[in-house]
Amino acid sequence: MASDGRRKWPYILAVCVIALLAFAALLAVRARDIKERTRLWVVEELTRRFESHVELKSIDVQVWPTAGVIGRGLAIQYRNRPDIEPLIKIEKFTFNTGLLGILRAPRHISRIYLTNMVITIPPKEDRIAASAGKPFLKPGVMVDEMICDNTVLLILPKKQGKEPLDFEIHNLILNNVGIDKPFDFRGNLTNAKPIGEITTQGKLGPWNVDAAGDSPVSGAYQFSNADLDPLAGIGGTLSSLGKYSGQLNRIDVQGQTDTPNFSLDRVGSKIPLHTDFTATVDGTDGDTYLHPVWARFGHSVFVANGSVVNVPEKHGHIISLDVTSSKARLEDVLGLAMKSDQPFMTGPLDLKTRLLINPGKMKTLQRLNLDGDFGLHDANFTDPKVREQLESLSRHGLGKPSDQNAGSATSEMRGKYHLEHGVIVFNDLEFSVAGATVVLNGPYDLEKHEMDFHGELRLQAAMSQTIGGVKSIFLKPFDPLYKKEGAGTVLPLSITGPSDHPTMATSVFHKSIKKQMGSLMPEAKLK
Repeated sequence: MASDGRRKWPYILAVCVIALLAFAALLAVRARDIKERTRLWVVEELTRRFESHVELKSIDVQVWPTAGVIGRGLAIQYRNRPDIEPLIKIEKFTFNTGLLGILRAPRHISRIYLTNMVITIPPKEDRIAASAGKPFLKPGVMVDEMICDNTVLLILPKKQGKEPLDFEIHNLILNNVGIDKPFDFRGNLTNAKPIGEITTQGKLGPWNVDAAGDSPVSGAYQFSNADLDPLAGIGGTLSSLGKYSGQLNRIDVQGQTDTPNFSLDRVGSKIPLHTDFTATVDGTDGDTYLHPVWARFGHSVFVANGSVVNVPEKHGHIISLDVTSSKARLEDVLGLAMKSDQPFMTGPLDLKTRLLINPGKMKTLQRLNLDGDFGLHDANFTDPKVREQLESLSRHGLGKPSDQNAGSATSEMRGKYHLEHGVIVFNDLEFSVAGATVVLNGPYDLEKHEMDFHGELRLQAAMSQTIGGVKSIFLKPFDPLYKKEGAGTVLPLSITGPSDHPTMATSVFHKSIKKQMGSLMPEAKLK
């Protein structure tokens, strides 16, 4: 019996080999048919899902030892719009499925790998709307996960001449992918300016076949250690996190940023800056509308509303903001503009301004426009010499020139200003201490550090009271000549010259009196 079994094994082995060869021959004969059938159902499924023309340059099917598909040159056009860029272009895709999965529907694919995918979303006017009321078609393919290596989301602008909004996405993973329902995604985006990586995850869809840009999207992001130094006018290292929702072409964002070493033009002191913001990003052109931004640095809080609009012909953005604050400190603001161990002046600041930064390659100061007004209350100069001069002015203004206990260096300041091309022009600039008020108008050049202010000095005391001793008796008859609009004494005043040693001039009895003053901003460099 054993010998009979041994004699049968060669025949059994031969039958198996023949069967295997026959199967291999069958696969070889049917490979071309399987390849064509695979191309057919891939193209038909995509055509049906996107209701668009689909092109596929090549497809290869491996049927042994496992069934797998490799496709190249896939392009999905917008419906009836071969004249514009395809909605989706994929350089290569691969997936594995059983042989029955290739031959039978419905098909289930656990994972698809995509390489170099570009999604292009044109402006709405370039799209053709679909007919309303079309019944939804049950999908013939179910996909659990898509892994995308190098994906570009390209949103074309609605305005001529503007650059497309370009998002480079790495390691994009899509889960439970379907046209008829939202699907999950996660990935990393490269941000061009400031350079850094953004990690994000959320939901996209249902996909709008007629208007891909209108497809809903929501999620959260994190942006870490972005270097601001390459950006003109600012410096520091920024981190941000937040959430977003809306459509691909119009996204509402809520978030916050932290920059522990923020500076302006690298000349001011480095300060910690925190912002909380809500904004709308127009995906058709990248324009951003802020409403509002709460910025906190030091002990100051500012609120800004406005926009950041791209201007391609000038290779930059127009930043337009309305900024207000009733909770600011002057020393915090000065810290942004000056390098100094201590600010030359401190105090609470009220501010209302319209800020405009034009695009260009010039430094920020030359591109910055400001229009507004401010109020400074209970302010104090930090330089003891300046405080002594102000206390002396206050004593004379009160009519107590010899009383060392009289007078105060605590100041009030208010005025309107306009800044353009590095020159700030003040109107009705009013500076006061107890007993004395200075009202000035004129420009201050922030680059040359030169001022040309003209106005008047108003004292509470009469002319004769400002000078002690016997001289006051001789001046008494002239008091009426210098009284004006409720002030005891009004004198013309000018402050001109460089800020480190300006010249103050007035006129009494038709005689000009000039005095060179010490620096109002010791050891400080304006930006």
